[in-house]
Amino acid sequence: MVEKKTEEVIVAEYKLHIHCGECARAIEKHIIRNAGVQKVDINVSSGKVIVKGSDFDVKQIQERVERKTRKKVELISPKPKPKEVKPPEKKEEKKEIIKTTVIKVHLHCANCENDLKLMLLKHKEIHKVETNRAAQTCTIVGTIKEEELIKHIRKKARKHAEIVPQKVEKKVEEKKVKLEVKDGKEELTVEKKEELKTKDVVVPYFIHCTHAPQWFSDEDPNACSVM
Repeated sequence: MVEKKTEEVIVAEYKLHIHCGECARAIEKHIIRNAGVQKVDINVSSGKVIVKGSDFDVKQIQERVERKTRKKVELISPKPKPKEVKPPEKKEEKKEIIKTTVIKVHLHCANCENDLKLMLLKHKEIHKVETNRAAQTCTIVGTIKEEELIKHIRKKARKHAEIVPQKVEKKVEEKKVKLEVKDGKEELTVEKKEELKTKDVVVPYFIHCTHAPQWFSDEDPNACSVM
Protein backbone atom coordinates (compact mmCIF):
# COMPACT_ATOMS: atom_id res chain seq x y z
CA MET A 1 0.00 0.00 0.00
CA VAL A 2 1.16 3.51 -0.81
CA GLU A 3 1.09 5.85 2.15
CA LYS A 4 -0.57 9.18 1.42
CA LYS A 5 1.38 12.26 2.39
CA THR A 6 -0.38 14.34 5.01
CA GLU A 7 -0.70 17.92 3.89
CA GLU A 8 0.09 20.61 6.42
CA VAL A 9 -2.89 22.82 7.25
CA ILE A 10 -2.17 26.53 7.02
CA VAL A 11 -4.25 29.01 9.04
CA ALA A 12 -3.83 32.68 8.17
CA GLU A 13 -5.52 35.57 9.95
CA TYR A 14 -6.06 39.01 8.42
CA LYS A 15 -7.67 42.21 9.59
CA LEU A 16 -9.27 44.98 7.54
CA HIS A 17 -12.24 47.32 7.58
CA ILE A 18 -15.44 45.49 6.48
CA HIS A 19 -18.46 47.73 5.95
CA CYS A 20 -21.28 45.16 5.63
CA GLY A 21 -22.24 41.61 4.71
CA GLU A 22 -22.01 42.28 0.98
CA CYS A 23 -18.44 43.52 1.42
CA ALA A 24 -17.64 40.33 3.37
CA ARG A 25 -19.04 38.10 0.57
CA ALA A 26 -17.00 40.01 -2.05
CA ILE A 27 -13.82 39.55 0.00
CA GLU A 28 -14.59 35.84 0.41
CA LYS A 29 -14.90 35.42 -3.39
CA HIS A 30 -11.48 37.05 -3.93
CA ILE A 31 -9.83 34.76 -1.37
CA ILE A 32 -11.52 31.43 -2.20
CA ARG A 33 -10.30 31.62 -5.81
CA ASN A 34 -6.68 31.22 -4.69
CA ALA A 35 -5.20 27.75 -5.11
CA GLY A 36 -4.94 25.79 -1.87
CA VAL A 37 -7.61 27.78 0.04
CA GLN A 38 -10.31 25.51 1.53
CA LYS A 39 -12.32 27.68 3.94
CA VAL A 40 -12.80 31.40 4.68
CA ASP A 41 -14.37 32.73 7.92
CA ILE A 42 -15.16 36.46 8.10
CA ASN A 43 -16.25 38.42 11.18
CA VAL A 44 -17.82 41.70 10.00
CA SER A 45 -17.84 43.42 13.41
CA SER A 46 -14.19 42.75 14.29
CA GLY A 47 -12.96 42.89 10.67
CA LYS A 48 -11.03 39.63 11.05
CA VAL A 49 -10.69 37.16 8.20
CA ILE A 50 -9.46 33.61 8.87
CA VAL A 51 -8.29 31.56 5.89
CA LYS A 52 -7.66 27.80 6.14
CA GLY A 53 -6.13 25.51 3.57
CA SER A 54 -2.94 23.86 2.43
CA ASP A 55 -0.07 25.06 0.30
CA PHE A 56 -1.24 28.63 -0.36
CA ASP A 57 0.76 31.85 -0.34
CA VAL A 58 -0.22 33.96 2.69
CA LYS A 59 1.41 37.11 1.34
CA GLN A 60 -0.14 36.70 -2.10
CA ILE A 61 -3.70 36.63 -0.61
CA GLN A 62 -2.98 39.81 1.38
CA GLU A 63 -1.80 41.63 -1.75
CA ARG A 64 -4.78 40.33 -3.81
CA VAL A 65 -7.38 41.55 -1.28
CA GLU A 66 -5.68 44.96 -1.03
CA ARG A 67 -5.66 45.27 -4.82
CA LYS A 68 -9.34 44.25 -5.23
CA THR A 69 -10.82 46.15 -2.28
CA ARG A 70 -8.39 49.08 -2.30
CA LYS A 71 -8.16 48.76 1.47
CA LYS A 72 -5.19 48.19 3.74
CA VAL A 73 -5.02 44.55 4.89
CA GLU A 74 -3.03 43.65 8.02
CA LEU A 75 -1.50 40.18 8.26
CA ILE A 76 -1.86 39.10 11.90
CA SER A 77 -0.55 35.53 11.61
CA PRO A 78 1.59 33.87 10.50
CA LYS A 79 4.17 36.64 10.39
CA PRO A 80 6.27 36.55 7.24
CA LYS A 81 9.87 35.57 7.72
CA PRO A 82 12.23 38.51 7.45
CA LYS A 83 14.31 38.46 4.34
CA GLU A 84 17.95 37.67 4.85
CA VAL A 85 19.98 40.72 4.08
CA LYS A 86 23.36 39.80 2.77
CA PRO A 87 26.15 42.13 3.77
CA PRO A 88 27.52 44.05 0.81
CA GLU A 89 30.58 42.52 -0.69
CA LYS A 90 33.71 44.48 0.00
CA LYS A 91 35.33 45.54 -3.20
CA GLU A 92 39.06 45.55 -3.25
CA GLU A 93 40.24 49.08 -3.72
CA LYS A 94 42.98 49.39 -6.26
CA LYS A 95 45.86 51.41 -4.95
CA GLU A 96 46.77 54.11 -7.42
CA ILE A 97 50.48 54.59 -7.95
CA ILE A 98 51.62 58.21 -7.93
CA LYS A 99 54.38 58.76 -10.45
CA THR A 100 56.33 61.64 -11.96
CA THR A 101 56.24 62.15 -15.73
CA VAL A 102 58.38 64.63 -17.65
CA ILE A 103 57.18 65.77 -21.07
CA LYS A 104 58.75 67.91 -23.77
CA VAL A 105 56.32 70.62 -24.89
CA HIS A 106 56.69 73.97 -26.63
CA LEU A 107 56.12 76.90 -24.25
CA HIS A 108 56.10 80.18 -26.19
CA CYS A 109 55.61 82.67 -23.33
CA ALA A 110 54.52 83.04 -19.70
CA ASN A 111 50.86 83.06 -20.68
CA CYS A 112 51.23 79.72 -22.50
CA GLU A 113 52.99 78.36 -19.43
CA ASN A 114 50.20 79.43 -17.04
CA ASP A 115 47.42 78.24 -19.36
CA LEU A 116 49.02 74.79 -19.60
CA LYS A 117 49.35 74.58 -15.81
CA LEU A 118 45.70 75.51 -15.21
CA MET A 119 44.47 73.09 -17.88
CA LEU A 120 46.46 70.17 -16.47
CA LEU A 121 45.51 70.82 -12.83
CA LYS A 122 41.81 70.55 -13.73
CA HIS A 123 42.33 66.83 -14.42
CA LYS A 124 41.46 64.70 -11.37
CA GLU A 125 44.43 62.39 -11.90
CA ILE A 126 47.00 65.22 -11.94
CA HIS A 127 48.14 66.52 -8.55
CA LYS A 128 51.08 68.79 -9.26
CA VAL A 129 52.52 70.58 -12.34
CA GLU A 130 55.87 72.31 -12.73
CA THR A 131 57.03 73.94 -15.96
CA ASN A 132 60.47 74.98 -17.19
CA ARG A 133 60.22 77.39 -20.09
CA ALA A 134 63.98 77.50 -20.57
CA ALA A 135 64.20 73.72 -21.02
CA GLN A 136 60.76 73.53 -22.71
CA THR A 137 59.71 70.78 -20.30
CA CYS A 138 56.80 70.12 -17.97
CA THR A 139 56.95 67.85 -14.90
CA ILE A 140 53.63 66.25 -13.90
CA VAL A 141 52.97 64.37 -10.65
CA GLY A 142 49.86 62.18 -10.43
CA THR A 143 48.26 58.87 -11.31
CA ILE A 144 47.48 59.61 -14.95
CA LYS A 145 48.89 57.24 -17.56
CA GLU A 146 51.43 58.54 -20.04
CA GLU A 147 49.28 57.76 -23.10
CA GLU A 148 46.23 59.50 -21.60
CA LEU A 149 48.38 62.51 -20.65
CA ILE A 150 49.62 63.00 -24.23
CA LYS A 151 46.07 62.67 -25.63
CA HIS A 152 44.74 65.11 -23.00
CA ILE A 153 47.34 67.77 -23.90
CA ARG A 154 46.68 67.37 -27.64
CA LYS A 155 42.92 67.65 -27.15
CA LYS A 156 42.74 70.47 -24.60
CA ALA A 157 45.89 72.54 -25.26
CA ARG A 158 46.34 71.57 -28.92
CA LYS A 159 50.05 71.10 -28.33
CA HIS A 160 52.40 68.34 -29.38
CA ALA A 161 54.03 66.67 -26.40
CA GLU A 162 56.56 63.89 -26.01
CA ILE A 163 57.55 61.80 -23.02
CA VAL A 164 61.10 62.40 -21.80
CA PRO A 165 62.59 59.01 -20.85
CA GLN A 166 63.95 58.94 -17.32
CA LYS A 167 67.33 57.47 -16.49
CA VAL A 168 67.29 54.39 -14.32
CA GLU A 169 70.24 54.14 -11.99
CA LYS A 170 71.56 50.67 -11.34
CA LYS A 171 73.25 50.06 -8.06
CA VAL A 172 76.39 47.96 -8.25
CA GLU A 173 77.07 45.90 -5.19
CA GLU A 174 80.69 45.59 -4.16
CA LYS A 175 81.91 42.32 -2.77
CA LYS A 176 85.11 41.68 -0.81
CA VAL A 177 86.54 38.24 -0.30
CA LYS A 178 88.98 37.47 2.54
CA LEU A 179 90.85 34.22 3.11
CA GLU A 180 92.03 33.52 6.64
CA VAL A 181 93.61 30.48 8.28
CA LYS A 182 92.42 29.58 11.77
CA ASP A 183 93.27 26.37 13.64
CA GLY A 184 94.46 24.65 10.50
CA LYS A 185 91.26 25.57 8.63
CA GLU A 186 90.90 28.09 5.88
CA GLU A 187 87.91 30.43 6.32
CA LEU A 188 86.49 32.22 3.27
CA THR A 189 84.69 35.43 4.28
CA VAL A 190 82.51 37.32 1.77
CA GLU A 191 81.62 40.92 2.69
CA LYS A 192 78.57 42.37 0.93
CA LYS A 193 77.84 45.85 2.25
CA GLU A 194 76.69 45.18 5.81
CA GLU A 195 75.94 41.48 5.30
CA LEU A 196 78.68 39.01 6.06
CA LYS A 197 78.64 35.51 4.71
CA THR A 198 81.20 33.12 6.15
CA LYS A 199 82.05 29.79 4.63
CA ASP A 200 84.44 27.25 6.09
CA VAL A 201 86.65 25.64 3.48
CA VAL A 202 88.72 22.69 4.61
CA VAL A 203 91.64 21.92 2.33
CA PRO A 204 92.57 18.24 2.54
CA TYR A 205 96.19 17.33 3.09
CA PHE A 206 97.57 14.44 1.09
CA ILE A 207 100.53 12.50 2.57
CA HIS A 208 102.57 10.55 0.05
CA CYS A 209 104.46 7.66 1.65
CA THR A 210 107.55 6.31 -0.13
CA HIS A 211 109.27 3.08 0.92
CA ALA A 212 113.01 2.60 0.79
CA PRO A 213 114.11 0.70 -2.31
CA GLN A 214 114.84 -2.96 -1.76
CA TRP A 215 118.31 -3.07 -3.26
CA PHE A 216 119.26 -6.28 -1.57
CA SER A 217 116.34 -8.68 -1.79
CA ASP A 218 116.23 -12.38 -2.47
CA GLU A 219 112.74 -12.14 -3.90
CA ASP A 220 113.51 -9.44 -6.46
CA PRO A 221 115.31 -10.95 -9.42
CA ASN A 222 116.74 -7.52 -10.42
CA ALA A 223 118.19 -6.86 -6.98
CA CYS A 224 121.92 -6.68 -6.36
CA SER A 225 123.66 -9.64 -4.85
CA VAL A 226 126.88 -9.79 -2.82
CA MET A 227 129.38 -12.37 -3.96
